[in-house]
Amino acid sequence: MSWREIRPVALAAVRRENGEILVAEHEDPDENDPFYRLIGGGVEFGEHSRDAVVREFREELDVTLTNVAHIGTYERTFTFDGERSHEIWRVFAGDIAEGWPYKHERFEGHEPELGETFAVTWLAPNRLRNDVTFYDPIVLDDLD
Repeated sequence: MSWREIRPVALAAVRRENGEILVAEHEDPDENDPFYRLIGGGVEFGEHSRDAVVREFREELDVTLTNVAHIGTYERTFTFDGERSHEIWRVFAGDIAEGWPYKHERFEGHEPELGETFAVTWLAPNRLRNDVTFYDPIVLDDLD
């Protein structure tokens, strides 16, 4: 991505009954510590962000995201793998129609565009705020 490009992203917060939030675990090649982010990805040209987040859950987790409700819009600039990036996040709350993800503490997601996998786990909001690196903690304020 060029430094002049702003990437629109659609993400969703899915919660279990105990309040834990489903997050993806990633690692910046320049850092040795994992970081966590809500599940989702890029919005394609001509696609509404609500449709994009449903598509991303289907592609990455092979599940159906339902009850999708807009939470907020956020902007983030950061450096990843030595490259500056700029994203506009459309964040939604939602539920997964299938029951199996709620029964697993950790499972694998797939990034089809990169042919890679990533860990998916459930973490409590207080852990996301205090114990791990979570992007972006301000989202948690709007989920409460």
